[in-house]
Amino acid sequence: MSQPPAAVELRAIERADLAQLRDWRNALRKNFRQWYPLGMEDQEAWFSRIQSREREVMHAVWADGVLIGVVGLTYIDWRVRKAEASIYIGAAGHRGKGYGKAALEALLYFGFDTAGMHRIYAEIFEDNAESIGLFESCRFAREGTQRDAHFGDGRWQDVRMYGLLEPAWRSGR
Repeated sequence: MSQPPAAVELRAIERADLAQLRDWRNALRKNFRQWYPLGMEDQEAWFSRIQSREREVMHAVWADGVLIGVVGLTYIDWRVRKAEASIYIGAAGHRGKGYGKAALEALLYFGFDTAGMHRIYAEIFEDNAESIGLFESCRFAREGTQRDAHFGDGRWQDVRMYGLLEPAWRSGR
């Protein structure tokens, strides 16, 4: 018997969320570009930056009445209408249960329908099988590999490039 899809709600990120988000980012750091542990000053600077919505539009992901992660568009190019998808489910009890897929699908609706993007892409480290599976399940096409594009955990890693174009997204709904 299959389970119903996980339900999520996207909300504005609030200052009160920052400490929890910092802790999750630090715990999951191996999957992110930033290699150093984040402090509250880093979080405050990021929070100030996302308030402008110029290059990033970030949302808190809520499910079951609690904050479980973050999803958003980064590196936005409003003229070309493209952006990078960013997502993490930090709450361990909510990982692997469909909440990430529900959050990414909600982001795609926002990105294509509300923000008017033509292309949404992702760069995923080669050993992040969960993220690769997530993006492939949401119809992102693998576009290539950047060899040795990231250095983390004392070694070089390839970075897989994925993309989804608006016409493909609309035809697959």
